Amino acid sequence: MTASAVLEAPELTAATRPYPGVPRHEPSMIHTPDQRVRVFVSSTLQELSAERQAARDAVTRLRLVPVLFELAARPHPPRQVYRSYLAQSQIFVGVYWQSYGWVAPGDQVSGLEDEYQLSAGMPRLIYVKSPAPQRDPRLERLLSQIRSDGSVSYQQFSDAAELQRLVENDLAVLLSERFEQNQPGRGAPPAAALPAAGTPMVDREQETGAVASLVTRQGARLVTLTGPGGVGKSRLGLAAAGQLAAGFADGVRFVDLAPVPDADLVPGAIAARLGLHSSGGSVLTDVLGYLRHRQILLLLDNFEQLTGAAPVLAELLAAAPGLVVLVTSRAVLRLRGEHEFPVAPLPIPPPEAGHDPAAIGRSAAVRLFVQRARAAVPEFTLTSDNAAAVGEICRRLDGLPLAIELAAARIRLLPPQALLTRLDDGLGVLAAGPRDVPERQRTLRNTLDWSFGLLTADQQALFARLGVFTGRFGLPSAEAVCGAGLGDGLIDTLSALVDSSLVQTQPSGDQPRFTLLGTIREYALDQLRARAEWAEVHDRHAAYFRALAEPRDSDLHGDGQLAWLDRLESQHDNLAAALAWLVDTGQTGPAVQFMWATWRFWWLHGYAGELARHTEKVLAGSAGLPPHERAMARSGVAFTILAGGDPARAQPLLEQSLPLYQEAGDAFGAALTAAVLGHLLARRDEDDAASELLEDTLGRLRAAGRGPLTATQRLHHLLDLALADNFLGQIRLRAGDPGHAAQLFSDGLAAARSAPDRFTILVSLYDLALSRQAAGDPTRAAELLDEGLSLADGAGDQPSAAYYLEAMADLASRQGDPARAASLLAAAEAKLQASGRGWLHAYVPRANVPVSAGREMIPGTGVRLNVQGAAQPGTRP
Repeated sequence: MTASAVLEAPELTAATRPYPGVPRHEPSMIHTPDQRVRVFVSSTLQELSAERQAARDAVTRLRLVPVLFELAARPHPPRQVYRSYLAQSQIFVGVYWQSYGWVAPGDQVSGLEDEYQLSAGMPRLIYVKSPAPQRDPRLERLLSQIRSDGSVSYQQFSDAAELQRLVENDLAVLLSERFEQNQPGRGAPPAAALPAAGTPMVDREQETGAVASLVTRQGARLVTLTGPGGVGKSRLGLAAAGQLAAGFADGVRFVDLAPVPDADLVPGAIAARLGLHSSGGSVLTDVLGYLRHRQILLLLDNFEQLTGAAPVLAELLAAAPGLVVLVTSRAVLRLRGEHEFPVAPLPIPPPEAGHDPAAIGRSAAVRLFVQRARAAVPEFTLTSDNAAAVGEICRRLDGLPLAIELAAARIRLLPPQALLTRLDDGLGVLAAGPRDVPERQRTLRNTLDWSFGLLTADQQALFARLGVFTGRFGLPSAEAVCGAGLGDGLIDTLSALVDSSLVQTQPSGDQPRFTLLGTIREYALDQLRARAEWAEVHDRHAAYFRALAEPRDSDLHGDGQLAWLDRLESQHDNLAAALAWLVDTGQTGPAVQFMWATWRFWWLHGYAGELARHTEKVLAGSAGLPPHERAMARSGVAFTILAGGDPARAQPLLEQSLPLYQEAGDAFGAALTAAVLGHLLARRDEDDAASELLEDTLGRLRAAGRGPLTATQRLHHLLDLALADNFLGQIRLRAGDPGHAAQLFSDGLAAARSAPDRFTILVSLYDLALSRQAAGDPTRAAELLDEGLSLADGAGDQPSAAYYLEAMADLASRQGDPARAASLLAAAEAKLQASGRGWLHAYVPRANVPVSAGREMIPGTGVRLNVQGAAQPGTRP
């Protein structure tokens, strides 16, 4: 920012405006010839001695009076001296580098900062030397405050010679423009070029520089800062304008358009901020005439409700080549030459930050929360007790600065954990904001009401319907779920919502993907509740994602299965929402069908726990279903409960479902149920009953395999066959018959590979590896475990990968390599801690490394493990 940015300062005469702490000196009516403008130069004394001399020389060359405080130069206390010097000066020049300066005993700030604070009200030219690798953090805070002040000129320099040129030039421009301002007939500009920010801006330096670069390096003359309400567009615009103003000879003007009710009044609002008075003709003509030959930056804030005035900006830019316009708006203007700069929410802490205050505190969103919380409760500190809650609050609020500030203000009454709980009650907790901001910004709901009110009826309808989506969604899903009855067509209406910053776009290959921030989605759902289509839209959403998730035959085989799993992963949030809607609204039959169609996805991608949350409601709603669906409900819930570690509760559900499958004539459903029942009997040491049931099941399956089968029946047949072979093989292995066990495991693996199905292949590889180890063939065992580990990792099944690592650790320990065993166990523990128990442990024996190996030191880590395993290979899981 150059001297042109301080035109609104007091007259440059000996008469000075009083400012805090500095006594007023009344001028004489007639000035003697020595009453020249005095320029106070503030800097540290020793660190910048050459630069102080350069600034002195620049002031002197303009025949002005340099005023520099020198230590012990007068027989008075230092503070009294520089305060008096400041009181008699008209311009303030601050020169800073690395030192913050001396803080006198009993003072809170250094003399350097005190001088800057006392200079409020006079033109201020700030020069910062760079690079500064050892800058005092206290000085950095002061410089950050200065940068955020739009009324201050702020420039960088590298040496004393450059500083002298800058100071001399800026003072000359300042005096010239002050002279021009006072000419008769000139319209007086407003009292302040840019409003001062009420609070420091947090972590927007990179964005500020990027906006400035669009103008200075890319030559952009119209830059529109877009984003949802409360994201911080106005603050970023002010910071960017302050940084840019150095390059505009005629300064910068801020125009707040929020109070302007009509697009036709925009020229008048601009004219008022330029200090123009009506000439009796067109206001727009007056503005054009004023801007035509000037170099000036206009910051137009809150343009979204006045987009009809966009052609006015085009006319101004065409007529005034020295004009640059920054606009903040929730919608783009759609003008030629417009450069959109989307303003993103603040970065939020990653979930893996856990409870660590240092890791969580690195997030800009958390830093803003802490800053505003301290404004309410000065002693507030981020600790290991509250850091996780603060991090989750910022995540729940999507990093939106307004929402975070409103939430942090509640700390006076609600500690972080209580505040987090209250967020479940909706947007109500984010109310009662500061009184010195516009009404529409006092609560997040007011801000969103403002945006919603600017939409057309079709746009409001689509926005409300889009609230049904959780996470990302594509254009086809939006058309299928939300497109009914939109007069302008969904694509144009959705585009308008994107332009209004209510819907975000996300890159995703060749197809566009969209999302709503969580707080905005909650508001959209509130709007949907107020309409008569709440259930209808949710039903369409559930039906669409049920159809999308239904696997084709090719989706369950080999690489096709992996592609299907990846496709479902991209829609995970919406699949979970669709299932929850079906279960919660009592649509148990469709919910059961959905669960069975997608169970591989939930299990192989580590989401089995999500299915488990619905088991009670599914069971309660299944009583009135037909026999086959009732069997599917009970057996599906039983498999989920078993994976969760509760075989005792799973068994009676399987026993209930078996005759229902038989009654419905589903031989393969009955075989799968019987196989898992045999596995549960073996876990209870009922090996004879288990063997009989499994052998009978295998006999029925082999007989069925000799008849004609559809592709779907063949897949079910191979799945059942693989599991029954493996469960019977586990019994034989525990009985000390590794040869027979290996044959059964090999048969199971062959059936699984014939499918090919990752679920049964993972079971078979694991079992066969344990049998080869028991038979004294560690090389083959290692090959099988390597293959299984690769398969589990490739499918994203981290819990299963962890159990394979445990088996590999067991093998390494038995081969006399305890260090490798300890490293493998550490990797397994890390995966289980990050992803949970998974499903594989419920269907195969779990390997165990002897305690002696588990206590070995992991090479290079200084960590000792003390692992308590579950069961030795060849024992019950």
